[in-house]
Parts: sequence; C-alpha cells; structure tokens
Amino acid sequence: MSHPMTDAGDASDIGRRDRVVSGLPGTRWLRRQIDTRPAWFFLSPAIVVLLLLSIFPFIYSFWLSFHQWNLSDRTAGWTFVGFGNYVRILTGDPYFWSAARVTLAFLLVTITLEFLLGLGIATVVSQESRALGAIQTIVVLPMMITPVVVGLIWRFMYNPDHGIINYVLGKVGIAGPAWLGDARTGFWAVVVADVWEWTPFMALILLAAMQSLPREPLEAAVVDGASRWQAYRSIVLPLLRPAIGVALLLRGIDAFKTFDLIYVLTQGGPGTSTQVLSLYTYKWGFKFFELGYAAALAYLMVLAVDLAATFGLRALERRT
Repeated sequence: MSHPMTDAGDASDIGRRDRVVSGLPGTRWLRRQIDTRPAWFFLSPAIVVLLLLSIFPFIYSFWLSFHQWNLSDRTAGWTFVGFGNYVRILTGDPYFWSAARVTLAFLLVTITLEFLLGLGIATVVSQESRALGAIQTIVVLPMMITPVVVGLIWRFMYNPDHGIINYVLGKVGIAGPAWLGDARTGFWAVVVADVWEWTPFMALILLAAMQSLPREPLEAAVVDGASRWQAYRSIVLPLLRPAIGVALLLRGIDAFKTFDLIYVLTQGGPGTSTQVLSLYTYKWGFKFFELGYAAALAYLMVLAVDLAATFGLRALERRT
C-alpha cells in the first residue's frame, strides 16, 4: 500500500513534468505547425446554416415585434412603434388575457392529471417485472402518435352523431352532448385528449426514476415494520422529488406551446373557451396578417416560458 505523502509527491511530479513538457520549444513549434484552417473550412457550412436557421430569424422577429406590419397590404411597410405592440397587448387587448387564463387553466388541469395518472401507472408497472417490456411498449403508444393524428382520432370519437363515445352513452340511455360544439364541454374534451396522449411521458420518466432508486432504505423500512403506504410516502416520494420536478418542468414547457391538437379539435372554440396563447398568436399572424403584433405575442410567450423555467430550475437546485 502506497503512502499518502508518496502519492501526493508523485502527483506533483507528474504535474511538474507536464508543465515542463508543454513548455519545451519543440512543443510550441509543433503547435505552430498545426494548421486549423481545414477544421474551420469543414465547420463553416454548419455554422452558416445555424446562423441562417436560428440566430437570424430570432433577431429578425425580435426587431419585427417593435414594428407594425400588415402583410395583407402589399403597399404597407414596416412602421416603427417601439413598445407599442407590447403595451397594446398588456393594456388594451382583453382577448390576450382571456387566452392567458385558458392557457393557465389548461396547464394546471392537464399537468395535474398527467402527473397523478403517470405516477400511478409507474408505480403499478414497476412491480410487474416479468412483463415490463411489453407493458412499457403499450403504455408509450399514445405518445408515439403525432398530435395532429391524435386530434383527428378524438375528433371522430367526439362526433355527436357517429362518434363511439355518444354511441356507448346512448346504449345506457344517456344523450351525449356535442362535445366540441359546446363551451361547457369543449375545454374538457381537449383536456382528455391531451391527457391521453402525454400521460405516458410522465409515466416513463417516473418509472425510470423508480427503477434507479436504492433498495436499502425500503428494505430497512420493511424490517422496521413500515407498511407499503408508509414506505411509499416517506421514502419513495421524497427520493422521486428531483425526477418529479424535471418531469413537471419539461411537460409544462411543452404543454404551454400546445397548438396542433387544439387546432385540429376546436380551432379555439366554441367562442374562446379553448383559445390558448399559441393559437391566439397564430391567428394574429396567419389570419389577420399583423406580423408585428404576432411577433410581440410570441416573445411574451418566450419570456413567460423562460421565467417559469428559470424559477423551476432554481427550485430543483435548492431541493437537491
């Protein structure tokens, strides 16, 4: 067994030797002989594509948000209005706040249901070790379908005349409503479709976290006479807290920009009962062609997501 002082001396000798070798004239000469121009030549196409596809649109749209520009008028140009679009959104646009309330309600309801259902599924599946692979495949199937297809599937199912949901309700003597045509049921119809699609996301993250938990605390709890519920509440859930935070944060960011599912199902109706911020921004940009106003709406959404993600990450860091 080597002595600690000897190990420290060996480490210092190695570090000193590396500094001496890196400082030799031959090493500096070798570095000067290495030509980095081929590397920049091969990297330049990727850098140019990155600039064109991400950085330039970001700068362009941000500058556009300070202008008024109606694309439907061919003679209209950019009119600089400063923060006028932002002031108009925050103080003079009641539909923006309506869309914000719908978005917040959509986030709270869907994420809560997806988390609870995903946690339940992960808990049950984690105890079925024999058929784990097959169960995981079945559970993940809804998430593998694109949101547009999910919207079409549920739109057919919600059809008041030919949909399977009203057909089943009719068999038990219940008259099914026009699910997507009634403001009282339209919001919940969209929520059910979103929960069906994205609950597997929560379940997979929480299942992976459960499978990585240490067994020693659970075995010690069983030896001490704790019940399954006590061990689950006092040991499993606290250990799952970082994974729960990550799952909620990722799903919240993705749910905040939900567009395609709602567009296919209701297009924001009936009225404004399902009009979320992403759909409201789309309407200003591609139906009313007020591109400056739409850009300002988009950047307010970016700001909201950035603030939520920042506070969420800080909360995770404090708890871990």
